[in-house]
Amino acid sequence: MPKKLFYYLLIFTLAIAFYFIHSFYIVKGNVFVYPLDDVYIHLAIAKNFVQSGFWGTNVGHFDSASSSILYTLILSFLIKIFGDNVYYPMLVNIVAGYSTVYCIYRYFVDFYSLREVKFGMMISIFCLLFTMVFFGMEQSLHMLLSVLAIYFIKQNEKHGYRNKDFIKLLVVILFLGMIRFESMFFVTTFSVLLFINKRIKEGFSILTAGFLPILIFGCISIENGGYFFPNSVLIKGNYPEGNIFLSIWVIFKRGILTNISFYKLFLFPFICIGIYLFSRYKNKSIKEIFKNETIIIVVVSTALMQSLFGMIRHRYENYLLLMFFIIVVSVSHDFIKPKLQDSLKKKVQQILFLGSFAAFGGLGCYLVWYFHFISIIASKNIQEQQVEMSRFLNDYYQGEKVVANDIGAISYFSNVKILDIIGLGSTDVTRFFVNNKNRDEVQFNNSFHIFLTQYIKNNKYKIAVIYPDWYPDKPPKHWIPVASWKIENNMVAARDKVVWYAFDRNAADNLRENIKKFKLNKNVKQDIIYKK
Repeated sequence: MPKKLFYYLLIFTLAIAFYFIHSFYIVKGNVFVYPLDDVYIHLAIAKNFVQSGFWGTNVGHFDSASSSILYTLILSFLIKIFGDNVYYPMLVNIVAGYSTVYCIYRYFVDFYSLREVKFGMMISIFCLLFTMVFFGMEQSLHMLLSVLAIYFIKQNEKHGYRNKDFIKLLVVILFLGMIRFESMFFVTTFSVLLFINKRIKEGFSILTAGFLPILIFGCISIENGGYFFPNSVLIKGNYPEGNIFLSIWVIFKRGILTNISFYKLFLFPFICIGIYLFSRYKNKSIKEIFKNETIIIVVVSTALMQSLFGMIRHRYENYLLLMFFIIVVSVSHDFIKPKLQDSLKKKVQQILFLGSFAAFGGLGCYLVWYFHFISIIASKNIQEQQVEMSRFLNDYYQGEKVVANDIGAISYFSNVKILDIIGLGSTDVTRFFVNNKNRDEVQFNNSFHIFLTQYIKNNKYKIAVIYPDWYPDKPPKHWIPVASWKIENNMVAARDKVVWYAFDRNAADNLRENIKKFKLNKNVKQDIIYKK
């Protein structure tokens, strides 16, 4: 193994080992608890898909709560072959993490000089790959496939899209289309560039490979009473509706113009790329940029479209940051070492490039620091809130209908039937969001309150465990708050306190007795609200 790759892998290993070991240390019971509740959503869907054939968090229902077809299918495959095991996401992410590190190294070794290889070694730190591995979500696979995509695009451009290289690229694009729905932006832009460069056959092939899994999944979802896109995409995403011109303006304003995260994440790499393009193509036509800078155009366009129509906060933007780090390092050669004979204009460009490059690296350092303080406490938060809720429901309410707003651990561990008031795991709630999304906030909350309250009553749900301020216009007055659980030093749970509700006196009496009997984690502060 080359020495540089060894050190590259060693840094990565030490980083993920620290967080995994620390997580085992801070949680109770010598178990590993994922730092995000969303991991358990994937596990629940995968388990239900294998055991009952239904793609959803509730057994017997198709509810598209997962926005990653590939990741959930991988977990389903592992459960089918080896049986159910909570450690599969950890295993998949570790493999994806090491593979990404190796692919980054190969990219710079195969296409660039030793200087770029050295700079490239910093990427696994600044792009938070080790944090994504620890979080246990599909983002590690997304980052791996993104690196592979730009690797094979580069390879195909170098070798003229010969068959064996293009087939490898098609396979990567196929999986990229399955890992997250944001990949539509990448695939669409890449296909358009191929059409512009008169590679019609390749453009259609890329478009087909990238959208085929999305089309297949969408048709299956509609056939089973769901929507073409997953519930999370419909609820969290932005798309034009109503007055098309006003809607587009609102999307642009919210996604880019007034979005601080957009400037924080992408301004400095955009400056670096802009300086590079101006320096290299100032006396050339735009056709030359389209012909020679496919990767830059695709990644920049993907970032713009995701900012407009998707999300660029929490963790969803990390695959973009990784690709931007790779691009900036790749184009840095002419700006790293100024020459005495360089013109004043050239020196100004170098200063701007290096300053923006340093600021981009500073952003990476800031994100490492920021996520460090989240990561060292996150698993403890999830154990004391989501896992404790699932333990309680598994002990006393198996098979019962429960209202909730954090559904991951509850659905995976407790075997209850969940109404997700956010809509990710309940298509009926998603349908309300879709049909009423264009209402103003007051009208929406009022209508949503009436809808949820009636739905819960008509379908005879037993109890609820929610963040009270997440219920539109507050929980109904006839609901009986029985107890609250509050955790300390919260970093990842949406709120530090959940409240248990019953819908009538008999249910409240039973809930109160069950809560009193339950051996709650000592770190959780319990307050019995309901008095007989």
